Amino acid sequence: MFRLLFLTVFTISFTFCKAQEPFANPTNLQFGGVKQWTAVLSFTPAQIDAGYLVLKGNAPITDLPADGITYEKGQGLTASKVIYNGAATFVPVKEMLENSTYHFAVFAYNGNGANINYKQTNPLTGTLSTPAADAGNYYSAIDSASGNLVAALTALINPHSLQSYTPGYANNVIPNLFERDTTGNQKVINCEYTNETTLYVPPFSFSSQQYNREHVLCKSWMKTYPTYGANITNQPEGADYFNLLLTKATPNQVRSNNPLGIVLNASQTFGLAKYGTDNFGNTVFEPQNIRKGDAARAMFYEMICYDGKNGSWGLDYLLAQGTQQDVNILKLWHQQDPPDKFERTKNELFYSLQNNRNPFIDHPGWVNCINFDSLIKTAQCGFMTNVEELEETEWNVFPNPTSGTLHIQVANLDLNYLRVINTYGVEVFATHLASANLQVELPALSTGMYLLTVTDTLGKQTLRRSILIHRNE
Repeated sequence: MFRLLFLTVFTISFTFCKAQEPFANPTNLQFGGVKQWTAVLSFTPAQIDAGYLVLKGNAPITDLPADGITYEKGQGLTASKVIYNGAATFVPVKEMLENSTYHFAVFAYNGNGANINYKQTNPLTGTLSTPAADAGNYYSAIDSASGNLVAALTALINPHSLQSYTPGYANNVIPNLFERDTTGNQKVINCEYTNETTLYVPPFSFSSQQYNREHVLCKSWMKTYPTYGANITNQPEGADYFNLLLTKATPNQVRSNNPLGIVLNASQTFGLAKYGTDNFGNTVFEPQNIRKGDAARAMFYEMICYDGKNGSWGLDYLLAQGTQQDVNILKLWHQQDPPDKFERTKNELFYSLQNNRNPFIDHPGWVNCINFDSLIKTAQCGFMTNVEELEETEWNVFPNPTSGTLHIQVANLDLNYLRVINTYGVEVFATHLASANLQVELPALSTGMYLLTVTDTLGKQTLRRSILIHRNE
């Protein structure tokens, strides 16, 4: 007799359960050490051994972390960015600009990896408003109407604290001003000349990332270069942070010692920058639009700061190709690209390091008070404000460059007063616009850059456009 043995097979499945959700989110969000570019965020934990996800955004945060996902520092959600993930209750905050408001949300979580569980309801939230750039009473002794303006500014910004050209800039400037977090424990920076991005694993290295601290007013132009040569970067004029832009090595090397200018015939391009010849056949380098004014103000600062050291630092007296730098181009760029939040934040950071400021970032109108060819005070001061760029379809000027004849097209006939202003801020021509399309004959103005503005009947400046007048002289 045979017995039948029945075997029952049981299938057991293992399911990994989520960690227990924290019973509450942290409380008491605070900010300390607040400056224009940095702060420290802190909070009080609601329970021991929790982790914390900190989000930062430019608007109130509505993003919610999803259970089972571990977020990386630098990772973007829909409208916010992860600035921290870990157990600490003190979090450094960077990637900020002056006079700006930022929003934060902190979520507690338990577990890790696939079983991570976030407390998604009632996150700890708050806002931080960075202080506006403020020179305080730094310029209280300066009288811009005085004929002694140049000497007074030179004395004011000197002496200042000499900073390290290499490790100091890499350690104090790049992390605070240029670096942005991204995933994979990486950082990203942008070239100031070209806007090209570079991704790397910190620490930053000029050689590894192939970047330079570009001397906007070139080292070889400096009146002290014959004395110091390559060692000039150990001197204040060669290590001054106000004269340095963070640039990729290749466009910096191509620019070499050539002046900055408007490239009409490009032989090389690098992102948003160009190298080639201008309308007069001179070899020039043209940076991206949003850094043109920055570059101009860097040169203005450097000339004023070191004037008198081995002679005059006016453009007419500099060395090498320095005498070829067109001041009209610099003043035009200064008007077209006035100081923005980034440049004002940079000014504050450098002030904290060097204990001096760039007067032309704090007081843009003072540029028109100085003849930078000779570094003497001019009779004209002032700066154009409340200017709004409109679309090409609403405002068109051609040809540009012109020999003196301009065709003007303005869609809004309420804007009926045309002014032509030179780079010293002086009005050299004005006329009423009688129709939407008309031809204007300019007077016998000298070859150079000019600014056109169109105003309404109340005189409010609403449009502007730069033109190059090129006469066959």
